[in-house]
Amino acid sequence: MDLESRYYEIKTFLSVPDEDFQLQQKINTIFESNDNKIEIISKIINFIQYFSMFKNIKPFMHSVYECIIYTLDLNIESINDFNELLIKNSIINFVQDYINYAQLNQKRQILNLLSDSLDKLQLQPLFINLGILLKPMYQDQEYQSKAKDLKEVEVSYDFNDEIALQIKRSIDNWLRDKVIDLNNQNTIRKLLTKEFYDLTRKYKILNNSETYEKLFKEVLEMLDIRLTVISLMESFPEESYQPISTR
Repeated sequence: MDLESRYYEIKTFLSVPDEDFQLQQKINTIFESNDNKIEIISKIINFIQYFSMFKNIKPFMHSVYECIIYTLDLNIESINDFNELLIKNSIINFVQDYINYAQLNQKRQILNLLSDSLDKLQLQPLFINLGILLKPMYQDQEYQSKAKDLKEVEVSYDFNDEIALQIKRSIDNWLRDKVIDLNNQNTIRKLLTKEFYDLTRKYKILNNSETYEKLFKEVLEMLDIRLTVISLMESFPEESYQPISTR
């Protein structure tokens, strides 16, 4: 396999400008052997094929690329875990972005769609369904311009309240650093409550105020999204994560 041609295939598919394409450098830093590099690149190419229907929507492809980079930045125990982790991270990212775009009142709609899709569909049609739902968001130039101006790549939230944005950004980073599963969710919820309380004190938001209650509800939504995705994916057949044909 020609590594350079495969990198070029990924860069072209995702419409990543040369100056922003850090995938090769990232993989070279993480993996030493060519066999490992070839394996991880193959998994990435398999993954991006799920989005072939939407490859002409550049903001969408940018989000896919960021999910790949973020997953590589995590401490992956084995290459075999990469595919499942990438799928989980991308679903969480897309769901959070959409819920923000839909002002949170569409949470049940998208989680129901996700639940039905994971119950009935393989990954390819699942991502097609998600892509169709997300397409208007990525084609909304005004919304994408705001996201770009804020340089908030991983998760974008409320653009009108800088303090709320800072708190939710901090909570998002806090959640990303935690090992979350269904067995420790009660402990995580308690720790999240304390983390949120400490942040609101830092930003001088009064406990039990309307702002406090609204923000607390939203950060709990962030945790619930992760738990929902984890719960649904635990029932997903293991063979669903096997590579698909790219030819």
